[in-house]
Amino acid sequence: MIGQGTRAELLWIVAGQSLVLLLGMLTLKLLTYLLGPEEYGRFALGLTIAGTLNLFVYGPLGHAVARYFHICANRGSLAELEYLSKRLLQGIALGVLMIGIAVTFWNGSDHVWGVLILSALGYGVASGTLSVWLAELNTRRERRSYSILQSADALLRLVGSVVLVMLVGILGSAAMSGFLLGALASLLLTWWLGRRQTTTPGEFGKLFGKDALGRDFGAYAGSISLFAVPAIFSNYGDRWIIQQMLSDAHVGIYVALAQIANAPANLILAIFSQTINPILFQLAGDATDSESIRVSRQMLYRAMLQLIGLLALMTIVSYALGEWIVITLTSSEFVPYASLLWVLVLSAAIFQIGQALAAEAFLYNRPFQLFFPKMLHAMVFLGISLWLVHSRKLEGVAIAAVIASAIYLPLVLLSNTRAAKARVMTGVDNSPEIIR
Repeated sequence: MIGQGTRAELLWIVAGQSLVLLLGMLTLKLLTYLLGPEEYGRFALGLTIAGTLNLFVYGPLGHAVARYFHICANRGSLAELEYLSKRLLQGIALGVLMIGIAVTFWNGSDHVWGVLILSALGYGVASGTLSVWLAELNTRRERRSYSILQSADALLRLVGSVVLVMLVGILGSAAMSGFLLGALASLLLTWWLGRRQTTTPGEFGKLFGKDALGRDFGAYAGSISLFAVPAIFSNYGDRWIIQQMLSDAHVGIYVALAQIANAPANLILAIFSQTINPILFQLAGDATDSESIRVSRQMLYRAMLQLIGLLALMTIVSYALGEWIVITLTSSEFVPYASLLWVLVLSAAIFQIGQALAAEAFLYNRPFQLFFPKMLHAMVFLGISLWLVHSRKLEGVAIAAVIASAIYLPLVLLSNTRAAKARVMTGVDNSPEIIR
């Protein structure tokens, strides 16, 4: 039975994620219409720079904050966790700022790409910092605040990008700068609402001493950072392959279709993860109790059945209504490639099922078990993309995505089994139930 509190949380999650999806689609529609395929392609390449920061730095940091929140709550050390994350965010922002200045000087007279790269790095810092704050809010199960701030961020980025494009000109760098302004405004809104109140527990260096929080936290986040290596290739490698083998315009077309394809899958997975993962982590605690792990695991797999049904329905709809969806969400220049939409939706659906199942390895505190599946997924995707892009162009890249996702899914299941067995073999849990 779902309690009244859980229903209220789910309502806020669905409302927030749905609004973010709608704003994202509106952003796609307006920017593809204003910029056209070529400039939208350059804007998309700028987003890969910001996305790289999220993959290597902010994503792992947000994961670690979410995982260690309940652990630190049980230990009475939440103040240390808040202080640690604050200092890390400050240091990262300073480091990226210095890199951005250096890159600007290195580009010299190429002002278009210089502005694009600098604004992309700034957007990466602002949006990444916000994502860590939101990860903590979600883990606290403050769903209303999370949904409001997440929706406000999407709206502010939309307004910023459209206004700057209309004022400055039809440039991908203008849209990227608008995203930066929107993300900064979101940070200011979060600060103004008083969501960041950190108590300083002591010196930063002491948090990394023997048996201190920083060591375990850093090891956990560092292991997740390793996933950025395959993720950067699987998430963004296709864009640069298309840019090198075809053109910036083809990048814009492919990215627009991929955004449409991924949007509903990402929405469903986001609702699934926001609803289920905090509860799973809370039930699992520090992963030393076999009964807690068993209950968490059962909840995960029951929820998976609903997730799979929704993703299957989404794929069928995209096959039947692909051309109408593309013309509605982009412009006429993108319609000739509408037949690729359902293929990209199928790829996203299979991959997101694997992503949802990956939560089991995190329950065992063994995220590194997933490194090999992600690495192989990236290698297969890029290898087949390079092979097929010559003969089948964008269709070849879409086919490569499906094949790679179909290989990734069973590998995640195998990794979860290995993580459970490793837990038993190391003596953390001697219960045979955990490996059934």
